Amino acid sequence: MAVTPQGTAPYSPSTTIIGTIRRYRDKGLPSPIDGDVLQRAGVVSETLVPRTLQSLQILELIDEAGNPTPVFQKMRSVPEADFKTCMADWLRSVYADVFAYVDPAKDTPTQVRDAFRGYVPHGQQDRMVSLFLTLCGEAGLVPENKKSEPKLSARKPFKIHSGVPLPPKRNQIRSVPPTPANLGGLAPALAGILQSIPSPQQGWTQEARDKFVSTFGTVLDFVVPIKAEEELREEDES
Repeated sequence: MAVTPQGTAPYSPSTTIIGTIRRYRDKGLPSPIDGDVLQRAGVVSETLVPRTLQSLQILELIDEAGNPTPVFQKMRSVPEADFKTCMADWLRSVYADVFAYVDPAKDTPTQVRDAFRGYVPHGQQDRMVSLFLTLCGEAGLVPENKKSEPKLSARKPFKIHSGVPLPPKRNQIRSVPPTPANLGGLAPALAGILQSIPSPQQGWTQEARDKFVSTFGTVLDFVVPIKAEEELREEDES
């Protein structure tokens, strides 16, 4: 099928695709390669089977019947010294539309991300980029530091206006303020808000307390995105 303009691009976790390639190359897989084969081989979990089979077809590793394609068979049989070259040739072919616009070895993560904006499903484009760069890393087409998922854009600094009154500078009695170090790596934005909590001895007004709760909730949603239960389960399994 290959990755075609304005079409569907593969977005399975890179561990499942690379795991399938390595399993087929090192130990083999029964044909046709279907969901049951992948699960019994320990390559993929049940929830990721449909996505993985679709990705394997788009990447031209299996046909619609689940049989290994000639390119997949070649990747299994080539000597180890030639494996990366074989894999690189495969990627340049199957991702020809992407390579027409970007060179993952030279271009920035943002430029690579832009090359995927026309593919569907749109909500999975970050995962498409992650899979693409990881496969390119395995084939030696990108430096080691680009194998993992890229930082696609930088968020602007989030200014906090909690409205919580500052404690007096003199004669104050308060407990040690929480810091990222003693909060187990809590995000700095959240730790900063927690540091504004006055000590139990000092107290605060109801208005200040309500503003703190409202602001904390807003920043919490900004720092820690809410995800569907299925998406979190899939990430844990990958």
